[in-house]
Amino acid sequence: MARGIGVLGLLGIVLVGIAPARAADSEDADVPPSLAPFEYLIGAWKGAGVPLANRVKGWEEKHMWAWKFVKGVPVGMTATLEGDKTIAKGQLTYDDAKKQYTLEGTDSAGKPRTFVGTLDKTGKRLTLDLVGKAGEAKEQIVMFPNADKIRYTIWVSQKEADSPQFKRVYDIGVTKEGESFAAGAAAANLPKCILTGGSATLTVSYQGKSYPVCCTGCRDEFNENPEKYVKKAALRAEQEAKSPSKPAVASSGKDDGAFEGLVDTPKKKKDMPKKKAGSAPKAKSTADEPADEPAAKPADDKAAAKAASDLKIAQNLEKAGKTAAALKSYQDIVKKYSDSPQAKVAAARIKALSN
Repeated sequence: MARGIGVLGLLGIVLVGIAPARAADSEDADVPPSLAPFEYLIGAWKGAGVPLANRVKGWEEKHMWAWKFVKGVPVGMTATLEGDKTIAKGQLTYDDAKKQYTLEGTDSAGKPRTFVGTLDKTGKRLTLDLVGKAGEAKEQIVMFPNADKIRYTIWVSQKEADSPQFKRVYDIGVTKEGESFAAGAAAANLPKCILTGGSATLTVSYQGKSYPVCCTGCRDEFNENPEKYVKKAALRAEQEAKSPSKPAVASSGKDDGAFEGLVDTPKKKKDMPKKKAGSAPKAKSTADEPADEPAAKPADDKAAAKAASDLKIAQNLEKAGKTAAALKSYQDIVKKYSDSPQAKVAAARIKALSN
């Protein structure tokens, strides 16, 4: 079989240039319209690659996407990925004259490879074809998010020289870390990145204060010029105080089947056994409560939301193996929200990480 290409094996993938119009669900002006179709990628992802010929023989994949800055402006996205089989590094650009994307990179052996293609009319599905010599087998990559954008999929297809059509060889599906299949709106509850306005999962500190950021690229950019972004945060806070905040819009959580065969999805309500008439409601066991969720909220709703967001950030840092950063975040929670349930959870994690 001709060698397959896993676009998610890209190391250092960069998206630059001018792309189709900005997606409707991407409202922050700090992110260039050309990058809006790929904004959902920011963050850490974990999943699997699965050959269609034998779904038992899969492999693990881990991806980390972050913004790339040049002179203070986000001009692309970088990705660090583990587990992919073929491409080690690459760059994706958009040619405005040709109205197409070009993906250039090298495989694990250092062999250069180039793919070209376009986004579909929805601005979500990216199709790229390998540029090769006449008579060679052709390869194609299709990349797209599912409905709730906490998962995305890659289809890798091949076509022999004498074949009339492409045949899918393997799929790669990953889920954003810290999200669950039934909680597509979780990102809407996170604080906003001080640089791009995206959902933040990390924090940076400057002069004793903590600020939310969405990725390592924004973290590094903040550290390059903290005064600039501290002033920007203050201005944004002032503007938000003058105008009423919009309520977070929850995702429908609808599954479009993108991960069928790759992962086990939770049962929908209609698939659950019906409750018998007259039966008493079953008492909920404390074992059913997630360990990292506080049972109550602080009295002040605004403080409660902020405490919950900070706790989520700290937990994501711990899950990502960033123990020092997680410990610092937990300590900040205990200091800021000393009487809250979140502070109790944070204190327990501080004790566990300090041992």
